[in-house]
Amino acid sequence: MLTNKQYIFRSGIVILTITIVFSLSTGSGLYGYGIDYYSAYYKANLDWGGIFDRIGYRVATLSIYGIHIGVQIVTFFLSLSVGLLIREFLILKFNYSLVFFTLLYLVAIHTWPVIMSTSNAMRQGLSMSFIFLALISSSHKNYLWLLVFSFVSIFMHKSGLLLSVIVIWATFSNNLFMDFSYKRRVTMHFLIGTLLLIACYFCISYVFDTDQPSKIIEGDFRFAFVLIGFTYVVLSFFYRSIINGPINLSLYYYSFIAPAVLMNGLNWEYERLGMMVLIPYMLSIGTLFDKSSNKVYLFSAFLALLLLTIYMGMYEALKSSPP
Repeated sequence: MLTNKQYIFRSGIVILTITIVFSLSTGSGLYGYGIDYYSAYYKANLDWGGIFDRIGYRVATLSIYGIHIGVQIVTFFLSLSVGLLIREFLILKFNYSLVFFTLLYLVAIHTWPVIMSTSNAMRQGLSMSFIFLALISSSHKNYLWLLVFSFVSIFMHKSGLLLSVIVIWATFSNNLFMDFSYKRRVTMHFLIGTLLLIACYFCISYVFDTDQPSKIIEGDFRFAFVLIGFTYVVLSFFYRSIINGPINLSLYYYSFIAPAVLMNGLNWEYERLGMMVLIPYMLSIGTLFDKSSNKVYLFSAFLALLLLTIYMGMYEALKSSPP
């Protein structure tokens, strides 16, 4: 049986090894690339977009002396952050099985949220990576790094602005209501979440052009994401862990705020946001199970997501050369 320190050290070696191998494999074109890559990201040192996009384009298309390493950088940060996030949740359940962690990690980085972000939606992948790191920092009360990672995520992709605000607010409110009874905390968080939903709806309609609803990209996952968010909020009335800790609370507030995006007709934006928080949702729900059931749930859930990723044609859509 590994101790906590041994597990952290050895799993760290696993994370670093898999991250490097996965980054080099993805960068070599082993998995292929999506339409967005060939329309933009294969170019060198792009300087596109506004303040919330420009750095993301720069990093994702970074070329040094003619060598394109943007894909490797995106994949490195993404796979690293996913590994650290998975480990964080397994430690919460005192699950120190290195074999289980490795298998779960390998399955997770081949599912839709990661593969899509390393081969197509690369700026969102970068933003997602730093949001994951911000969540982990918040969980460890490393508030300086929480702010640093949140700040960086904002300039990778505009989605980082919304998610970073949610993480920072969830961290603040978690500390603010920590001494409240469970019933009072549930009530306060629910009321605040409802007010945030209303405020965000009007704010988004004022800031963005929502006269013409955006179109769904490929499959329509809106109902699935709405159902996940609704279920997560309902579970908070029965399980304390849903509103315990900044990571779970970030997902709780996201479950209220994200529908405001959908209600304004921003369909594909809502879909991509759902993609970015899907892995944290799956891990968080796993905390509701005991240690042995947690293993069965996590592996089954991520394996199902992998099979769904393959079934929906994610890998078939990746090409080794421009279409």
